Amino acid sequence: MGNFEVKQQEPTEREDVVEYLDGHPTFLCDYIHRNPHLLDNYVIDNVDEATASGWLAKVQKAPPTELLQTLRIDYLKEKNCAQHHTDKYIHKDLVVRRADSFLLDLYFKNRKYRAAKDHIFLEFAIGNSKTAKGTLFRVPVKNSLQGGPWSGKILAKDEKAKKITVQVNVPADAIIGRYKLTVEVTSVLDDGPKTERIAKPDVIVIFNPFKPADVCFMDDEAQRDEYLLKDTGIIYYGQYYRMGGKRWFFGQFEEGILDIALKLLREDSRAKKNPVKSLKQRFSPVYCSRVLSAMVNCSDDKGVLYGRWDGEYADGKRPTTWDGSVKILKQWNETNMEPVKYGQCWVFSGLLTTVLRALGIPARSVTNFQSAHDVEFNMTIDTFVDEDGEKADIDVGDSIWNFHVWNEGYFRRPDLPKGYDGWQAVDSTPQEESSGIYQCGPAPVKAIKNGEIFIGSDTNFLFGEVNADRLTWIVGNDQEVEELIKRETRHVGRNISTKAVGSNAREDLTKHYKHLEGSAEERAAFSRAYAHAKKPQYHEKLDTIEKEGDIKINIEPVGDVINGQTVKVAVKVQNDTTVDKFATVSIVLKTMLHNDQRKAFLKRVKYEKPIKGGQDETQTIELPFNEYGRHLADNAVIRVVTTVRVKETNKFYVDSFDVQVDSPDCITLESEDQLKRNSYNYVKITIQNPLPVPLTNAAFSLDGSGFSGKDIKIKDPIPPKGAYTHTAEIYVYRGGTLTLMVDFDALEIMNVKTEKEVTVIG
Repeated sequence: MGNFEVKQQEPTEREDVVEYLDGHPTFLCDYIHRNPHLLDNYVIDNVDEATASGWLAKVQKAPPTELLQTLRIDYLKEKNCAQHHTDKYIHKDLVVRRADSFLLDLYFKNRKYRAAKDHIFLEFAIGNSKTAKGTLFRVPVKNSLQGGPWSGKILAKDEKAKKITVQVNVPADAIIGRYKLTVEVTSVLDDGPKTERIAKPDVIVIFNPFKPADVCFMDDEAQRDEYLLKDTGIIYYGQYYRMGGKRWFFGQFEEGILDIALKLLREDSRAKKNPVKSLKQRFSPVYCSRVLSAMVNCSDDKGVLYGRWDGEYADGKRPTTWDGSVKILKQWNETNMEPVKYGQCWVFSGLLTTVLRALGIPARSVTNFQSAHDVEFNMTIDTFVDEDGEKADIDVGDSIWNFHVWNEGYFRRPDLPKGYDGWQAVDSTPQEESSGIYQCGPAPVKAIKNGEIFIGSDTNFLFGEVNADRLTWIVGNDQEVEELIKRETRHVGRNISTKAVGSNAREDLTKHYKHLEGSAEERAAFSRAYAHAKKPQYHEKLDTIEKEGDIKINIEPVGDVINGQTVKVAVKVQNDTTVDKFATVSIVLKTMLHNDQRKAFLKRVKYEKPIKGGQDETQTIELPFNEYGRHLADNAVIRVVTTVRVKETNKFYVDSFDVQVDSPDCITLESEDQLKRNSYNYVKITIQNPLPVPLTNAAFSLDGSGFSGKDIKIKDPIPPKGAYTHTAEIYVYRGGTLTLMVDFDALEIMNVKTEKEVTVIG
């Protein structure tokens, strides 16, 4: 699978390992039993033929006792993994799903199995405690199988081969994780019973959406394929009026990813504080999804990803650089859980989709456009402005992100009243603490839709994200809130999106999260949520707003808005009355960070003008590249805020619009349509500089399923209108249809991506 650097173990670490093994020889024996491939590899590399022949001669001699001795165990991986839909996992151990059974063959050294004389137990132990009730399961191998608990049944005997085939039932509520398997054989001999216990390779148990008995059961086959078995997808971003789709490589079946997902459950603060209690709760997808939402971010633990929104990424990678989860998860694991820098919401969501699917929970990434961040939990987004439309010094922390990405996991909710099964919203982006930890969910989507925030699981925060009212307050010179000048009930929660099942189309989930905007049901849901919300003192003035609509403000871009070209924006102020008005108009343009914070002020246009009744006044503003280019953030947004003060009535009006600056089509990816498996292949990447300035600190990164390749840093600047071509070597290790994804980033332009589907042969 390509060339991978192995981290050299420090001498002190090596000495510690040797010292430990000298004092605990049985640990090494058990470890070799569970990982026989290690001994096989050692023998192949280090033992000569004569020595190996001598060992074989010894083990072929008749044993001195009639105690039935276990020779080896065959996990029948190909058959079991096909039955359990785990054949895509690249893993040395057997991965099975609970609420189902699996087969194994037990081979014996010295004689055949005799039912009257030999008693066999399969012991499955999870966790490190040997005494904790509910973490060790002794499974007697009998002639019948119990459908509920752990149980074992002899299906067949082969006396010639000295083996038996055993069927093992894994209960539907089994704890998720790695089980140490020990085979215990007790033989009744003339001088009394004698017992042999041998540790065998581990078995990993995960959730099972294929079986109705499991709470993660998903009946629809096409949905299971999309939300569990697909390792690539699309994450949506941009603006509600101009949505883009980012291809993402989830890679839940890649080597090491399942182990990392289980490690996240072990490293959570709850597991550190009370390991046994945490372990026992891992039977529940509710618990697992909540823990993973905390561990994907590193805000209060040794989690995976460091979030940053200020545009400063010199000591890490830009969030826009990432195209998949695997590189991030492996970097975290290989650097002793050092948080990976940096991510934003779509990266957090991509990671959470990966680890949820790896553990067997159907999951998808969901994008909410115009997503509210309600710090006060009052179901409103409160903005305070002065007469120029600038933010006042009063700042409660509320914001509206142009988009925000979270997750949904699919499972039943036996912990809640009836009616909340199905999709559950989970968010791993660190926004607000929940129970003292940056975690969010799982909140039933059905409860969010109906404003039933009393259900808990952060349903109140998620309701605010999709259905908060947007309130604009005017603040006087004394910094006192004077009045509510604008209330928008349809601004938040637009075009909630995910990838459609079985295609690359966008599926609109808005109706799942909220009733039709403006309907009685939608307003009732808001009122229900608001009734349970925390209300600040200034909300006493909610009813001070007078009739709106005398003045209408409309802001829209003129033509295509492409990075490198002049940006044009038209601002229309319309007088909807029959009376002439004298208006003072202020237009402010600024670039924005993804979290709704201002990055840079660009321009202000202010004028006074009479507007006749029933007519409008339009102002077109132009921004050449040299005025905005160096100020763009990752999301490439220019916000236009317009305020209007009417002289005759002293009424104040405000509106804003986020202009999305698109990256031009300037990157190409070329390769053969058919690539060879288990070999090196070549792809050619070309970037054409579309800007009137050089591109500096530029780099390509490659990602996707079934291949490995290195990132490419470009040493020299790429001149204006110039091009750079690089031929990259990739190692392909998986067959079928693969998607090659390439990202290009420079200081001057970022988030430039392309992809190509190829077929792998051989």
